[in-house]
Amino acid sequence: MKDKIHIFHNKMVARGVYSFAGRSMLRLLIVTAILGFLLYLAQTYINDFGEKLNHFLQLWDPPFILTLFFISETILGLIPPDFFIVWSTATPHPYLYLTVFAILSYTGGMLAYYLGYRVARFPKIHAYILSKFSSNLATLHRYGGFLIVFAALFPLPFSVATLVAGAIEYPFKRTALLGLTRLLRFFLYALVLFKVF
Repeated sequence: MKDKIHIFHNKMVARGVYSFAGRSMLRLLIVTAILGFLLYLAQTYINDFGEKLNHFLQLWDPPFILTLFFISETILGLIPPDFFIVWSTATPHPYLYLTVFAILSYTGGMLAYYLGYRVARFPKIHAYILSKFSSNLATLHRYGGFLIVFAALFPLPFSVATLVAGAIEYPFKRTALLGLTRLLRFFLYALVLFKVF
């Protein structure tokens, strides 16, 4: 058993999985520190900052926000979900909206998987994927689950990870099951953001 763990560890090191995870965590910590500092400055130097922020967030129409969020979560995760989590704090039912956001994010990721699968069926795109990622396809198939969970929990575009999974034909059932960790991300982040805002 120890030998298997040692071999697995060496493969992870050789393929740069740990360094990738480390860089992503460092990026997360830097972004969190910057946002925390900006929030501290805003609360210190802007009168009634909390009330002004709450008023601004209430200006947005829920159907528009939900539609924008679903499109973003399907197409490359253009807008960080944290903005939408913060928006939900200004609604009369923040946990209801948080749950809806989590489900929409997961659904958008699964739709991105389907889009990746369909797009990769075009001969030219399929040939490009094979030529570009031929040396990494086995690694992606073997450690694709790690990438999906990592993207689901951390600030990486979840839809990009599932799009790639679909393009390389990573098993859908496994993608759908591992992708459920996306739901957990929303509630874990909300524990912090709901207290701050």
